[in-house]
Amino acid sequence: MDIKDKWIYFAAPLFTAAERQFNETLALYIEQAGFAVYLPQKECAKISKSAEIYTQCLKGLDNAWCVVAVVDGCDTDSGTSFEIGYAYAKGIPVIGVRTDFRQNADDGHLNLMLSQSIAMLCFVNSLEDASIDTVARCVKEKINALLIKVLK
Repeated sequence: MDIKDKWIYFAAPLFTAAERQFNETLALYIEQAGFAVYLPQKECAKISKSAEIYTQCLKGLDNAWCVVAVVDGCDTDSGTSFEIGYAYAKGIPVIGVRTDFRQNADDGHLNLMLSQSIAMLCFVNSLEDASIDTVARCVKEKINALLIKVLK
């Protein structure tokens, strides 16, 4: 796969100030590691029509070499779940990011369909280490490991 002109699509809930700030910060860490990131909350900020946002996000997914998806919560955000399924169907590998301390690191206790669609899970227990630095380090390690697999 030629990833030279592709980016990492960042799938995550984006409805609260805290979610948007987490997304922006983690995306910035990924960019500082040398990867282009497609962040829907940024890329679609000036679009007001739902159909146009949908189309723009699908274009973003179609040009991604991988997806980083935040899968926190009892149920993963429905839009993020769709993006994971879409990526899986297109053969685009997904790295799940989970910081929810209510779950364990073995499989994240994700919905079966999501857990089977995710190539790698980055689990950081937020009770043990709530820093964004630790989450970013884990995500970068998973991206680099996936990159090695994709380039083989």
